[in-house]
Amino acid sequence: MTPTPDLIGGDAAAARYRRDLLVTGNGGRMLTEAIGRPVLRARQTAQTYRAAVQDIENNRCNAPGRRWLRMQSAVCHHRARIAADEQALAVENDQPAQAARWGALAVAYARAGRHLAHTVPNAGAAVAMLTAAANALEKTVLPLPAQAGLTEGAALLSSIPTFRIDTGRQALTAARTGDGSLAKAINGVEVELLLFACWAEGQHETGYHAARQAVRALDRARKTAEENPQALAAALHLAEQALDTAEAITTRDDEEHTGR
Repeated sequence: MTPTPDLIGGDAAAARYRRDLLVTGNGGRMLTEAIGRPVLRARQTAQTYRAAVQDIENNRCNAPGRRWLRMQSAVCHHRARIAADEQALAVENDQPAQAARWGALAVAYARAGRHLAHTVPNAGAAVAMLTAAANALEKTVLPLPAQAGLTEGAALLSSIPTFRIDTGRQALTAARTGDGSLAKAINGVEVELLLFACWAEGQHETGYHAARQAVRALDRARKTAEENPQALAAALHLAEQALDTAEAITTRDDEEHTGR
């Protein structure tokens, strides 16, 4: 897919900066959804636009107006920027498959954003804009693979694994050895576990719960690290176990996909 002219290259440094915000920023949870479950997020956005079309066609009082459409255009362009930055980071990390998926998602969001930025002279134009935006996203988002016992809506797959176990282990070692800022090291471990949890939820529940338990323990331990080093050591141990579980799961998945 050829990138659209108004979507300039991404910034890997910006993607790394956002990862710190997953833990320390006020919008951390929203960023985790955008980075950790990008395909699901895009699918839900397309569904929102389809529902808005129905509201307009049925003359409902909550039908979207010009202001909402402009706001959604800005949202799409913001997510296009996030996706482009993630693409750049994936290229930097020598992950061509992830980079290609992020690139396609960046283009889809940029196109959706342009559709929603058009002038809205009447309800018919709004319907056309929303439909075009939903189409742009849905063409990029592939159907979820069938999950045993789960509906498509319940299987919360990101389809783009964004976590790096080696990075999590490096941060874990830094936290244990006191190499650099303890807070930064704990953040690094939490970020990778959060992103793994996003990928694992709905398909690897054991790994998901192990990662979430470790993140909660790290959150508690960081507040009392100086006066209660034992709690920090226990939390880091849980984090190591969660990373071991994540590595085992991803290694098994890779072997299954490659037929080894």
